[in-house]
Amino acid sequence: MSNVVKIRKGNRILNVEESRLSSFLNQGYDQIDDNGTIVKRATGGRNVTVAELNEVIEAKELLEEQLANSDSAELLKENKALKTKVTKLERELEELKKPTDSNASGK
Repeated sequence: MSNVVKIRKGNRILNVEESRLSSFLNQGYDQIDDNGTIVKRATGGRNVTVAELNEVIEAKELLEEQLANSDSAELLKENKALKTKVTKLERELEELKKPTDSNASGK
């Protein structure tokens, strides 16, 4: 078997050819690596309860609210200041790299 990938659904782990991967993803299997970490999530074949869906929706709304209330303006201001400092330091570094007139005439 060449190009074999691991897939998992529940506690079932299978090794299948890569050419059959999309079919198994549609059946609810996740592609995993050797450590069991999900590489690609299933694209079908799963049911989600209303309670699970509501939990995800509430978490999403909470994160969106936190993002809207965050001090993103302050972070943007700080980011701009840091970029200015980096630019200034890069210019200073370029100036230090340039040969001085005394070094050029001594050669």
